[in-house]
Amino acid sequence: MRSLNLILLIPVVLMLMSVLYSCDDGFEDYSSNPNDRLTFSTDTIAFNTIISTINTPFKTFKVYNRNSKDLLISSVSMEKGQESSFKINVDGRAGYTFNNIEIRANDSIFVFVDAKPAETGGDTPKYLTDYIVFQTNGQVQKVLLEASAQDAFIWKGAVIESDSIVSNEKPYVIYDSLVVGKNAVLTIPEGTVFYMHGGSYIHIKGMIKAKGVQEKPIIIRGDRFDQMVNIPYDLIPGQWQGISFAEDSYGNEFEYVHMRNGNYGMDFLPSDASQTKITLKNVVMTNFKGLLINSVNCNILAENCEFSNAQRALLNLEGGIYSFTHCTIANHYFSSNEYGWGTSNNETVILKNKNIIEKDQKIDSVFYPLQASFYNSLIWGSKDKSTSRISISKSNGYDLSYLFENCLIPNGENDNPEEGGATVINCIIGKSPEFKTILTGESGKVEFMYDFRLTEESPARNVASRFVAETVPLDINGIDRFQDEGPDIGVYEWQKEPEETGQ
Repeated sequence: MRSLNLILLIPVVLMLMSVLYSCDDGFEDYSSNPNDRLTFSTDTIAFNTIISTINTPFKTFKVYNRNSKDLLISSVSMEKGQESSFKINVDGRAGYTFNNIEIRANDSIFVFVDAKPAETGGDTPKYLTDYIVFQTNGQVQKVLLEASAQDAFIWKGAVIESDSIVSNEKPYVIYDSLVVGKNAVLTIPEGTVFYMHGGSYIHIKGMIKAKGVQEKPIIIRGDRFDQMVNIPYDLIPGQWQGISFAEDSYGNEFEYVHMRNGNYGMDFLPSDASQTKITLKNVVMTNFKGLLINSVNCNILAENCEFSNAQRALLNLEGGIYSFTHCTIANHYFSSNEYGWGTSNNETVILKNKNIIEKDQKIDSVFYPLQASFYNSLIWGSKDKSTSRISISKSNGYDLSYLFENCLIPNGENDNPEEGGATVINCIIGKSPEFKTILTGESGKVEFMYDFRLTEESPARNVASRFVAETVPLDINGIDRFQDEGPDIGVYEWQKEPEETGQ
């Protein structure tokens, strides 16, 4: 019996010996040489602007042991301890202080950093710093953390039921929705900033009057300040939903408003075209995932506006009355499934007198007369005429009239054999407007920079109607349209860049 027990114990002993020997791999033979130091993938982690009381997404960096022996980091800690606005995760553990972190020779570990600053108590951003302190073999090394913390008003499912004027002292972070009630007027003063959280939207049942100025425009954008790979989220479409206007919302005004990176721009439900739905002046709307402006039987006036970059069309107008003066309507949406943009035909303007609706699982068509006028405006898409052309679809028996006067457009009346009300006067047709910057960077590293100002060689220079330009004598940047030979087509007046002085 005793011999049988010994036989049974042999595999257990062998297994224990195997474990002991496998653990004895020299990993605890740490270097004690103070010259064996850590190296880092970066010496600074910067968060730019962050909102007080709200957790940021993580940023990460790597800590390397490029030495020939294993290292034991005796401590990793935040210099300000638990008073820090930052928190770290070291090798899978979250907190403020860690001890005895091992790194094998020629190996590395990840460190994750996030921030959640307390309210600063001020109206302007507050600069925050701290250090992650690494102590190894008596040597101290640091990685700088920095951010600009901004207090904000946090609105979750906000409903404006009476006439209100918002404060512009701090930005707003909108969760879920902001709804302006049917009998309310929401007034937004210059310099107000709305950061829209993912999935949030603005719905106007009453009236909105957003009045910025050139020096202090109103900003409506997503609330993320980090990056996807090397692309700032502020340049990525689809960060929030968009702004919709109810059927009986009239008299809305947007002036010097910059609006970007939503799923859609503005959506206008069918209305009474005899009443002004909205007036847009000096507005920039750019980088949207779907339609930038979708309007059914509305009355919209736009002047000195940039409408640019949407996966679907920039202007989809289905019935109604529209006037666009000195606008740049340019679709150079970046098609990329890799980055989540999706593909785009870079459509520009779609004019219809028919609206297709789906109700009770049935598809029906509603017809509205359409009248659309474009003066001194520039319309261009980045693809060929078959997709980025102006698309005009007229249903028989219903009025559809349009006017392009002193415009630069991708296609003319020859593309639309049905004449009824079609007029193209003094237009430049099919010539590239020669924008200043359309995507920069080397092959494989696009920087997503757009500048729809004209180059000196642009055919759109000095050929706009002077009579029309007198009604809008300054461009969106305050440049005099009559400073040279004549006004330019589009929202931007060409101006010679200041020469380099070497200073």
